[in-house]
Amino acid sequence: MSLAKRIRIRRETLELTQEQLATAVRVSSQYISLLEQGKRVPSVPTLARFAEVLEVTGDYLTTGKEAVISDTIPAIRADGKLTIEAKKAMIATVREFYRSKEGR
Repeated sequence: MSLAKRIRIRRETLELTQEQLATAVRVSSQYISLLEQGKRVPSVPTLARFAEVLEVTGDYLTTGKEAVISDTIPAIRADGKLTIEAKKAMIATVREFYRSKEGR
């Protein structure tokens, strides 16, 4: 699936019109239309705004893969407020969630 399709599908999932998405991302509704047709590619800063508004990661928009494991596990490990046992349990839960999601 392409970046254009992922943006359109996510916009529709969130029940946003092209105009609403354009306003939130600070681009024109014509730009959204061209983007969803695959005729435009957003700049990196604009892609970051799309990701924030669409409540996904930039990795997901560009590749279709969720980067939660690469983002979440280091964050868990770095949290000084968690015990070692809590960190292990949380990391195991994240990994199991993604294994089950991928059908492994």
